[in-house]
Amino acid sequence: MSRILGLAHVGIAVRSLDAAVPVWVRAFGFHHTDTIHFEPMKVKIAFLRCGSAEVELLEPTDKESPVGRFLEKRGDGIHHLSFYVTDIGKALEQAAAAGMELIDRTPREGSHHTKIAFLSPRSLHGVLVELCERRMP
Repeated sequence: MSRILGLAHVGIAVRSLDAAVPVWVRAFGFHHTDTIHFEPMKVKIAFLRCGSAEVELLEPTDKESPVGRFLEKRGDGIHHLSFYVTDIGKALEQAAAAGMELIDRTPREGSHHTKIAFLSPRSLHGVLVELCERRMP
């Protein structure tokens, strides 16, 4: 059985990392630890940390990417919640058995040595949920 270990991060869709990162740093004291281009999801990700809290700011590199479509439909805002799990394969099986609609039936590669999978917001009261399993580099 897999279990939730805790909140991994909150993903926030933004139109511009250049505009958004300084706001989060100035307003809350987050430390901007890294920015990467994550081509599989056609997005640039700025990683922000403050204590145990992590925020990922997501800027699409393609309007037709999932984050690009989200911004067109809803504008800037919370895109997803990500939870660490002990075993992502088992977590997906449990979610399906509980009646959750899976976006990903099998895990995919995430950033920073993780495996990820998404659950549909249609199953979770409008919230897109990412399951995240850490792996050793």
